[in-house]
Amino acid sequence: MALSKRILKHPATQAILAFLLASFIRFVYYTSRRQFRFHDDAMPYMRGERNGVFAFWHGRMMLCPTICPPKRQMHVLISLHRDGTLISTVISHFNQLTVSGSTSRGGKEAVLEMLRLLKVGDNISITPDGPRGPNQQASLGVVTVARLANVPILPVTFSSTRAKRFKSWDRFMLALPFGRIVFCVGAPIMVEEQAGDDEMRLRVEQAMNHLVETADSAFVK
Repeated sequence: MALSKRILKHPATQAILAFLLASFIRFVYYTSRRQFRFHDDAMPYMRGERNGVFAFWHGRMMLCPTICPPKRQMHVLISLHRDGTLISTVISHFNQLTVSGSTSRGGKEAVLEMLRLLKVGDNISITPDGPRGPNQQASLGVVTVARLANVPILPVTFSSTRAKRFKSWDRFMLALPFGRIVFCVGAPIMVEEQAGDDEMRLRVEQAMNHLVETADSAFVK
């Protein structure tokens, strides 16, 4: 295990692995039958007419780079843990950039950078339960960023009829080729000025979990 970690730290090895992972994501995407269920109120954001904070659970991150809205640059908040560099390189193959940090490490600097990017009209992606969980429980960070930037939070998820679920803390969904995939984007959630942070955090968490249930039941007859 220690040897494999040392190998993965090598830049050339990471670059090759990132290319292979990005290629696999594209292969799954293009060999699957796809449905897109976007809330009507989310369409201006999905068309790139407006910007906001896109939120998806850590365990449902695999295919999210494939539905990046056009016209506006997407920046993904990626933690400073050892896998962060690899994930950052993978998403670069989808023309997405990285904001380094998390609510626990590099938090203040990351928030300031995200606010700057939102102010100039770019989009931000956040996994509110990352990088360590608990699974599908939102942290306050996503609410803080949206409140300070005065932009909405858009819940995002996907589900697939052909997928492997890992026994990791996030129950990571690895979508497989030749299945049926549904991409869901929920209604934008504006952080109300009079609402408390924890109230809004719970509202975002419930909306995201409801969207996951909707996606998972999309192909159930």
